[in-house]
Amino acid sequence: MIITLISDWRLRDPYVAMLKGQILTDIPDAHVIDISHHIDFFNVAQSAFVMQNSYRGFPDGSVHLMLTNTSHTATAAPVLLEHDGHCFIGQDNGVFFLMFGKTGPLQGRRLKEGFGTTIAGMVRLAQAVREGGVEEITEAYTAFERTLGAVLFHSASQRTIEGEIVYIDAAFNAITNIPTGQFLDAVQGGTFKMTIHSKTEWKIEKYFPEYTKTDGMFLTNNALQHLQISMYQGDVALLASLSVGDKVEIEY
Repeated sequence: MIITLISDWRLRDPYVAMLKGQILTDIPDAHVIDISHHIDFFNVAQSAFVMQNSYRGFPDGSVHLMLTNTSHTATAAPVLLEHDGHCFIGQDNGVFFLMFGKTGPLQGRRLKEGFGTTIAGMVRLAQAVREGGVEEITEAYTAFERTLGAVLFHSASQRTIEGEIVYIDAAFNAITNIPTGQFLDAVQGGTFKMTIHSKTEWKIEKYFPEYTKTDGMFLTNNALQHLQISMYQGDVALLASLSVGDKVEIEY
């Protein structure tokens, strides 16, 4: 059984190791894989973005624990949502709606009371997925929290795409929530201008299908298939003071 973890816990503290130990104690045959533990603190929109673009790489039947902005209490019962052959378990803090709310009404299962803290309950749900008996310890749940998260807007008539930076990777590239395919379909090989509304406004007019040796900032396709703002051998997010949440606008 594959169990993935995504969180804002970082790796300096023992909490990730403690959780892995608990998982392996309760589910000895589990293969625990880290997606990321460096999501910005409490940023469920960023967590949703990374998970939504990562889970398809894992086999059907994988279980994904959504740990960002999770309460370590006994009052926030975790929720199980099945989607696209995968199981997602987490506290309903808006992350499920951000990932799958646009596909239609969400239907999940919420853990009943009496299973300890939220984290312990999430492990118990994963164990039930492995061994069976999910329905016995859960109840139907449809009242998913709704939140907008990162906004993406495309006006073909005005020839504009509006989005925002949703992730800064380890190389300080700035990843937007604009799918590369949507951008290419709109621009059709023509000219464009991206404006980044940060502490200082920046303009980008170059796109390369791959990371390229060139001067200045440019757009390229990230492995997540979203537009990435980069600079050749430069930490663009640091040099340009770009941050998660900065708005971007493309005119074409």
